[in-house]
Amino acid sequence: MSTPAAEMSRLENFIPFDCLSESHLQEIQGQIEVITLAPGRLLFKRGQTSDKAYFLVEGSLDLTDASFQVRHFAADDDENYLALDNYPEHTINAISAEASTLYAIDRNKLDLLMTWTQAAESMLDEDDDESERDWMDALLSSELFAAVPPAMIHSLFVKFEEREVQLGETIVSEGEDGDTFFVIKQGKAMVSRTKGAKQETLAALSAGRFFGEDALISDSPRNASVTMTSDGVVMALGKKDFQAILQDSVIRHLTEDELDTMVLEADTACILVDVRLPMEFRHDRTPGARNIPLNELRKEVQNLEKDFFYVVCGDGRRSELGAYILSEAGLNAYVLDRGKPADAEQSNNVVEQA
Repeated sequence: MSTPAAEMSRLENFIPFDCLSESHLQEIQGQIEVITLAPGRLLFKRGQTSDKAYFLVEGSLDLTDASFQVRHFAADDDENYLALDNYPEHTINAISAEASTLYAIDRNKLDLLMTWTQAAESMLDEDDDESERDWMDALLSSELFAAVPPAMIHSLFVKFEEREVQLGETIVSEGEDGDTFFVIKQGKAMVSRTKGAKQETLAALSAGRFFGEDALISDSPRNASVTMTSDGVVMALGKKDFQAILQDSVIRHLTEDELDTMVLEADTACILVDVRLPMEFRHDRTPGARNIPLNELRKEVQNLEKDFFYVVCGDGRRSELGAYILSEAGLNAYVLDRGKPADAEQSNNVVEQA
């Protein structure tokens, strides 16, 4: 029997969901667990630790505190606008008083949602239009931005510059040097690449989609062209700011010694990924590594297990771009620095983040 999907409209009266855009709500819908309880069932008990935050959307619960005082709490209660007893260790018992429905989400994800929402809100003026909010929400709802420290979000957004663009205008051209990361604020664009004597269309982009990062990370020419298919507005972030704020937050390095430590201490499997071409990989094979060439990685990433952590090896710039692509897809990824001695402080930091 399949689990029903969460109806996001039922969360519109809860904080922080009431502040999120429709696109942002759609992005997180798949991360919300629907819990149905028959009468008299225990949801959680006092002293129990939990990594979930619970929202009562239908029915009612009896909440019992340490003094055995019972409070009947219904979904239509005026104070039902926050997660129930949202602490790492619960302070009450919660038992369903009738058939009830709750939505649950990982507490860390909820904390990030609240941080992102408030950080974005702090930069909006009262007269800003909806598109200003939408492009920020679209970026923050991407898996990539989960790796950006919340304290850096404000610094990131204020560095973007707004540019008006026209139908038919080429924003980036295949083969040119890359010096800017772009986000579409308004309008639509097309991604294309030269194939023989023709232009091959690769993708269509709409508001909130970003592009241009590959050339910045790999220090290689643009691998495709992006052309506007309508009038619009793009937000531009220069290479130095991109590297200092976004790239350095996402791409994590570790030495071979640190890798050995992580493999011994981690609770999940480690997968070595070599992003070089098959001929390079066969000539200089990394023991135990899986070869996924860089030009195939974005296509293959959907088939990779999210519960594992990935270490990209083989070649410096390509490995960094590979780790970025994996992080962009929500995977836990690192770049292996071969032959570098382990620094004790750095080692401790990497292990703590794993």
